[in-house]
Amino acid sequence: MTTPPATMPQPAPSSAPETAAPMQTARRSRFGLFFGIIATVLTLGAVALAVFAPALTSAPQLQVPQGWQQIYNDTPANASGAWPDSSGCTFVSQGLDVQSDSTCPFTPASGASLDGGVLVVAKLAPAADVSLSQDAAIALGNSLIVLVSQDGSYQICRDNCDIFSGADNILSTGSTVAWHADAFVSNEVAVMYDAGIATLRLYINGQYVDHVVATLGITPAVALATSSNGEALFTHVAIYAKSAG
Repeated sequence: MTTPPATMPQPAPSSAPETAAPMQTARRSRFGLFFGIIATVLTLGAVALAVFAPALTSAPQLQVPQGWQQIYNDTPANASGAWPDSSGCTFVSQGLDVQSDSTCPFTPASGASLDGGVLVVAKLAPAADVSLSQDAAIALGNSLIVLVSQDGSYQICRDNCDIFSGADNILSTGSTVAWHADAFVSNEVAVMYDAGIATLRLYINGQYVDHVVATLGITPAVALATSSNGEALFTHVAIYAKSAG
């Protein structure tokens, strides 16, 4: 009797194709590259927006009107004669330190007058450089006061900015994000008065903030000041006149 040949067992078929793992790896690589590119584009977009956003704002930027003449452009110091000695006005290495409701008047050189309008651009030291609350004020015409406090709030007042003296003296009040509230960052306050249109405009760090209608006469006086409980250290001042007289 013939014995049938032995049959070798066959291996069981694999449950998954051998090519599945390489395909999944390639798919993950493509997705990772795609999302990496998207993340890079979004990051670059955010950086660009942070850099160029100030230029895209609808608020007009401060510009010296065409034809206006520069009268003064310097660090305030008593040696120049432009800032006479006055109580509460101290000259330090950084500039002019004004304390506690003091007013420091400006005297144009060579008898020049500020006819037709005036633009005052005042730079301030960081608030950390003064001992009191940094409240910067610019007075025009011995009657109109623009006061900006360290928290970014501002007032445009007639005669004084004491809210308890009556509502009639407060022409406008508000707050602006243009102000750098960080105590270690400097700020700039500018006021521009044009007698031809009887309007005063307020700018903070070069950005328009507010305006009021006011009549100050054809040749308004200029002074730097502060609040009754404040202090301001002016490090640089530029003054322009519509006509030097």
